Amino acid sequence: MKYPKVKSWMLRSQTAVLVWLLVYVLGCADAAVDANDKRAETCTRSVPDYTPLVQTGDIAAHDPAAIWVDDAVYLFSTGHRIPIRRSTDLINWQLIGFVFASDVPEWAPQIIPGVEFPWAPDIQFFNDRYHLYYALSSAFGGQRSAIALTTNVTLDPSSPDYRWEDQGVVIESRPNQDPYNAIDPNVAFDEAGNPWLVWGSYWEGIFLRRLDAATGKPSTEDPTLYHLAERPVERAIEAPFIVREGGYYYLFVSFDACCQGAESTYRVMVGRSESITGPYVDHTGRLMLEGGGTLVLQSYGRIRGPGHNGVFRDGEGRWFLAHHFYDRLDGGRIKMQVRPLLWRSGWPVVGEAYDGTYPGEALREGVVLEGEWGYSVDYGQGVRVRLGSGGGFQVCGGDGRWQEQGRWHLEDSELVLVRGEMEERLVLEPKGRWAVGRSAQGRIVRLWKTTG
Repeated sequence: MKYPKVKSWMLRSQTAVLVWLLVYVLGCADAAVDANDKRAETCTRSVPDYTPLVQTGDIAAHDPAAIWVDDAVYLFSTGHRIPIRRSTDLINWQLIGFVFASDVPEWAPQIIPGVEFPWAPDIQFFNDRYHLYYALSSAFGGQRSAIALTTNVTLDPSSPDYRWEDQGVVIESRPNQDPYNAIDPNVAFDEAGNPWLVWGSYWEGIFLRRLDAATGKPSTEDPTLYHLAERPVERAIEAPFIVREGGYYYLFVSFDACCQGAESTYRVMVGRSESITGPYVDHTGRLMLEGGGTLVLQSYGRIRGPGHNGVFRDGEGRWFLAHHFYDRLDGGRIKMQVRPLLWRSGWPVVGEAYDGTYPGEALREGVVLEGEWGYSVDYGQGVRVRLGSGGGFQVCGGDGRWQEQGRWHLEDSELVLVRGEMEERLVLEPKGRWAVGRSAQGRIVRLWKTTG
């Protein structure tokens, strides 16, 4: 069969149309694949916590109390003869000696039968000398206890004036007689500079007495015993520490169980008052006498049972919080950390372990905030979030897919997360590795960088 001859220009036209259709179809297919890829982009919701251990050297310190003197920090802790440690950078710590020549003062066993070593010292400077208060107790969990005092004009052991002078007992507690246990002392100062002694553990909680600045003993002018905090049901409250900042007195305490290694449930709580004598309330307005307390620090990652904190300021006026904890990844061994302490909307928050950079200082050159971060509320399980280069803020959802949550931006050294009408402001560490803040509800919000 003979076919009619097709002109060449018709063949070329038909070929061009076919090529165009093929390109169009393939292009649409590619676009569909790209769209599906974006819709199918997955993520892992949970993220490992960020718990750097920075402090090194002799850091096996239980119940730390620190003071800044002449470009160095001296730290005292529970233990035989009361160990003394020193650091010039808050990172490297060296044991430099002991307060006592023997485990306890010679008179201690006569006052407190069965006492083995001093507990929970506190160091403060007033009336031209350093005052070291410490606790003696007949047994762990017992109420036959006493708080005693020794003083020194210098903390430099190389000084010819270095000498601890015993001042004896300050206050005692007896079973079935006193509402308190006379351990865990701390000296705080009111607006006029008058010293006050706060103490307590379990029983009816935390108590306060005014001191005579000349003697370091309870004042005879004001014999009032002030009741500051109690947990009427749980009972587990101790380790008080009071500081004044911004018109408020802040009472730090430790809740729950100490001294059980990695199983410890210790946590640091706080309340505040306009008067050193109370009443102290938490962020919700609940009285600390009724069990109230706002969270400052609790277990997360390898940090277990953080508590019995001391608070101090360095030579630049920066606030720090020292505490002990048990290392879950090191057999539950006792260790000590020093953390930056910040004040956010009238309440304290702490950063990660101090490593030479202080949150709120100017960000270092070249810091990149875009990328994936861990996000945690009140030290709970971290959730993966992403800060986009265009200012978008995403959260990895429960279905393993990225979900748009809002926007983020930077204001000086603050990372601001905006979700609808809710805004969270977090203070950044200068190298952009982590940030911390409090929500409007008073909950602690943490961020830590996981990827660029």
